[in-house]
Amino acid sequence: NTNGGVACNYDSAAEQDNGSCEYPAEGFDCDGNCISGELLTMLDSWGDGWTGGAALTINGVDYTCTGEATTVCVPSADCYTMSWVAGNWDAECSWTFNGVTGGSDDVPVSLGTCVTGCGDETATNYNADADIVDNTLCEYALVQGCMDNDPNTNGGVACNYDSAAEQDNGSCEYPA
Repeated sequence: NTNGGVACNYDSAAEQDNGSCEYPAEGFDCDGNCISGELLTMLDSWGDGWTGGAALTINGVDYTCTGEATTVCVPSADCYTMSWVAGNWDAECSWTFNGVTGGSDDVPVSLGTCVTGCGDETATNYNADADIVDNTLCEYALVQGCMDNDPNTNGGVACNYDSAAEQDNGSCEYPA
């Protein structure tokens, strides 16, 4: 109950504390495993950390290496959406997470059980639970398109006016 719990080098045979107790880093057990969440290990082959703003983004949170190696615990989730934020010397950067090893040039879009779906609330197949939004999957009850054919508004008839459109989708383009 002191100093973060039982010391990693606890010796039940010791009769006097000699001040040599070693404790795990916050959030980790004595073996370097996450107490909760998934372990992310980030490496920099040069040893100076990921520079120039380089980061691995997981579920909207940026993680970066601050030396030769940095480990953190990422909150557990069924789906992990991932991307890379470019920095300086990205080729020096690598990482291991959830059984996958990669670098700046091969970050997967997602890991785990992710749902890809339509994110447009006006679509008939809108999916509020989509982890990855792909609006090319959207389906509409009405034909979508530009419906502005009024020469007296917005500078004239839209260049991409669609006479078959049943619902304006905000895509109208006008001449300069």
